[in-house]
Amino acid sequence: MERFIITIIVIFSMIFGGCNSCNNEKEKDTLEKIKSEKKIRVGYISYFDITFRDGSTGETKGFLVDVLHEALKDLSIPNDNIEFVETDWSNFGIGLQTGKYDLSIAGTFNTPVRAKIVNFSRSIFYLGNGAVVKKDDDRFHNIQDFNKEGITIAVILGEQGYEYARKNLTKATIASQSGSDLSLAPLQVKLGKADAALSDQYILRRYCEKNPEVKDALADNPYDVLPICWSVSKKPSDSSLLNYINAQLDKMEQSGKLREIMNKYPMIPFAKNLSRN
Repeated sequence: MERFIITIIVIFSMIFGGCNSCNNEKEKDTLEKIKSEKKIRVGYISYFDITFRDGSTGETKGFLVDVLHEALKDLSIPNDNIEFVETDWSNFGIGLQTGKYDLSIAGTFNTPVRAKIVNFSRSIFYLGNGAVVKKDDDRFHNIQDFNKEGITIAVILGEQGYEYARKNLTKATIASQSGSDLSLAPLQVKLGKADAALSDQYILRRYCEKNPEVKDALADNPYDVLPICWSVSKKPSDSSLLNYINAQLDKMEQSGKLREIMNKYPMIPFAKNLSRN
């Protein structure tokens, strides 16, 4: 009987000891894990010159990728050990929560809704937001002009325009498009399926240049000039990674390296001078 009891105790110890070991592994500090393995998984959203996958080489490139490489220099991570994982506007936070990647460099606005799901870095740059309408449509001069019954506004599900419209343009009809392609919203205006489309002014400028039958009605009067930030999950094990990223971004700003990288991308309408959040 005594031998049986001892056997049971040993089994329970192995089970619960194993579980505790698993929990400890799950909670292992993310930055320390990255340092020891010399590997990092990075979430991104295709966003033209800001972040994109080069179809000819398979490489992930763009402004935010250049900033990332500079930020990771002190960790001596080989480029081949940076794994890029594509996501979209409605799922980038879920990818962090479920551990699909360690860091999101998606060009995401720091908004109150998103801040409930992820922890944001300090600002990297700022973008204003606008509204595409037909070229001859002169009904709209500020964002509240769109808050009327009978007005249909196209947005991308999970993108900042979607959050803003749901909260502030409650009288209008919101037509949500899914996916990561931000051009789908202004396309609805071009096709006559919506009166307007909300998005950031970088996306809208590109779209209007290629589609002269539409315009950004708020080109000179953007709404919600917001910071673009990176993000990590809200798990305590990610806090040191966030602190590291913030320190590197501070260092890059103070040295002028961040401005140097920005100057390589004149096509991106950086909305204001660099400043800390």
